[in-house]
Amino acid sequence: MPEEKLIKEERTFGHQLFQRFSSFFGKIYSTQLNPLYNLGSIAILMFVIACISGIYVFIFYNINPRHAWSSVEDISNNFFNGWMRNIHRYSSDLLVIFILLHLAHTLFTSKFKRLVSWISGIISFLIVIIIGVTGFILVWDQKAKLLGYLTARLFTSLPIFDPSIAGGFLMNDLDTIGGFFKVALFGHIAFSLITVIIIWVHVLRISKPKILPPKKLIIYCVVALGIVALLFPVKSDPPAQITNLPTQTSFDWYYFFGYYLMKVFSVNQNWLILIGSGIILCIIPYLFKRKNRPPVTIDLEICNACNLCSYDCPYEAIDMLILNGERKAILSPDKCVGCTICIGSCDEHAISHPQFPRLMLEAKRKEDVTLFSCSYFPKHEIPQELTIVEYQVPCLGSVMPKDVQKILENNSEKVAFLGCEDCYYRLGKTWAINRFLRKRAPLFSKKYDASRLQLFTLTQYSKEKLLAFSKQELKPEIHNSQLSIFDNLKIRPVLSVLILTVFFALMVPLSSTVVHFFNPEEKTLFVNFKYISTPMEYEQNTSTEKHMQSLTPVVKKRSPVLLKVLSAENNKLLYEKEFVPRGVRNDIAMFIYTQLVLSDDAVNVELTETAFPDKKYQLNHIKLKKGDGTFVIFKDNALRLAGGK
Repeated sequence: MPEEKLIKEERTFGHQLFQRFSSFFGKIYSTQLNPLYNLGSIAILMFVIACISGIYVFIFYNINPRHAWSSVEDISNNFFNGWMRNIHRYSSDLLVIFILLHLAHTLFTSKFKRLVSWISGIISFLIVIIIGVTGFILVWDQKAKLLGYLTARLFTSLPIFDPSIAGGFLMNDLDTIGGFFKVALFGHIAFSLITVIIIWVHVLRISKPKILPPKKLIIYCVVALGIVALLFPVKSDPPAQITNLPTQTSFDWYYFFGYYLMKVFSVNQNWLILIGSGIILCIIPYLFKRKNRPPVTIDLEICNACNLCSYDCPYEAIDMLILNGERKAILSPDKCVGCTICIGSCDEHAISHPQFPRLMLEAKRKEDVTLFSCSYFPKHEIPQELTIVEYQVPCLGSVMPKDVQKILENNSEKVAFLGCEDCYYRLGKTWAINRFLRKRAPLFSKKYDASRLQLFTLTQYSKEKLLAFSKQELKPEIHNSQLSIFDNLKIRPVLSVLILTVFFALMVPLSSTVVHFFNPEEKTLFVNFKYISTPMEYEQNTSTEKHMQSLTPVVKKRSPVLLKVLSAENNKLLYEKEFVPRGVRNDIAMFIYTQLVLSDDAVNVELTETAFPDKKYQLNHIKLKKGDGTFVIFKDNALRLAGGK
C-alpha cells in the first residue's frame, strides 16, 4: 500500500503543480484557451504558418547562389513581402520553442504513455531542426556560409563525405556548392512534407487529438505573431561572397544550439554528444516509465453494443467488433491506460475497474453532499459542519449520470465534483461536463435538478465554496436547471493578445545574437583540394580473350602524398601529414584538407608523393593575413593561392 501511494504521488505531483502555475494565465485566457494547455497544438499551428508563409516567400526567391542573397534582400525591401518573411522566420523559431515546451510539459507531468508517440515527437523535433538549417543556408549570407561550413565539417568526418566541401563553402566555390543549394531546397521542402507524416504518426493512437488550438486562440496567436513581425524586421547578414571567413555572424539559438558545441568540442566529441543525447531522449519512456492503471474489464454478456464507450475512449482502446455473431465492445488491453472514462459512458454497467469505488446507491439516510474527486485532485479540506460521502474516482469522466441520479434520489441533497483544469486523460473533464449539461450521451435526465450539481476545478475549490454550495436554494424549474461550474471561464481578448505578443517578442533577441567562430585577429591557413596521385601498381590482365582486355592499364594502387607547412623565415616544420588515396585498394583520388592557425607571417607549402619523391609541388612565401584566411588550392598541375594567378 505505501508503494502504491508513492507511485500515485509521483504521478500526480507534476500534473497538479503545472495546473497551479497555468491557472494564472487561465484567469486571462480562460481554461479552454489557456496556451499552456495547448502547447502541442500551438506548435502545429506555427508549423502551418511557417509552411504557408514559406510558400509565399519562395515565389520571389532565386535559387541561384549568385543571386540568392540579393533576392532575399529584395523580398525584405518590399513591405508586405518582408512582413511575410518575418512571419516565416519567427513562426519557425516559435515552432522550436513550443515543441520544447510541449516536450518539457509531457516529461514534467509524466504523460509519455505511448512509445510511438514519444519517439515520433523526438524525430519531428530533429526534422524541424534540419528544415530550419536548410532554410537558413538558402539565404547565402555570412551566417549561411558558417552553417554550411560547420555542417560540412561534421559530416566530412565520416569517410564517405568529401572533406574539401567545408573549404568550398568558405571559398565561395559556387561550382562545388551550387548543387548543394538544390539539395538544400529539396530537403527544405521534402522534410516539411515528412513532418506532416510524422505528426500523423504522433497522434495515430490518440482519439480526437487537438491538431490545432481553439479558433479564438488561433486568432490571438496570429495577431501577436503579426505584430512582432511588424515591430522586429528580420535582417540578413552581409552576403557570403564579401569575405572568406565569417568572423562575425548572427546566431539563431533555437536552431543552432547544437552547432555551438563545435566551438567547444572536437568533431568526434560532437558526434558522441549528438548520438548520446538522441539515445537518452529516446529511452526516457523506459527510464521513467509511467505506471498506468490496470485495464478495464468489459462484461460482454451485459454489453448492448451502444458504441458510446468506443467513441468516448481517449486512446482508441475499445473497438466495436463482431463476436460469435453479435456486435460487442472489444478491449485492446495494451492501449488501455485505466482512465475508466468508458465506465461513465456505459449505462448498462458492463465495464468495471478494480480501482473504481463501489457506490452506495441504495436508499439510506441522506447526506448533505456526495463528493466525487478525481484521483489527480490534491488533498483538500471538507467543511466539518457537513455530512459528506466522498468517492475518489480515477477520472471525473468515469462518473455515470445514472449513478448520480440515484444518489440524488436516495443518498444526498447535492453532488459536487472535484477535477482537473486540464484533464490528465485529455477528455474526461469535457465528457463529464457535457453529459451533465445534457449535451452528450449518456445524458443527465431532465427529470432531475442539475442545479444540485457543482463542479470545482483544481484551483477553484475551497471548503467555504463547498459549504456555500450546500446551502444554496434549489431552482424552482428543474428542466431549465444547469450544472454549475467553478472554473476559469472569462476571456480578456486584448490582454490575451498583449501577453502573447510580449512572449513572442522575448524570443527575438536569441534569434540574432552575434557569435564568433573565427577570430579576426588570427592568421588561418587552409589547404583544400582534390588530388589524383601517380599509380604505383596496375592490374595484371591474364585473359587470353581480346575483348576481355582493357585498352588502358587498370590502376591497382596509387601513391600516398605528404603535406608539409614550413616557416618561410627559417624553414621550420610547422605541420606535416600523410594523405592516403581512398578506396579499398587505395586507388581513388584523395581530398586534401587542412586548417591551421599560425603565428608566422609567411609560410611555404610542399606536397610530395611518397612513392615518387621527385614528384613535388611547392608554393613559397605565402603571406598570411588576419581574419579572412589564406587558401591554397591545386590547379593546372600546381599549388596556387585561391583567387591568385
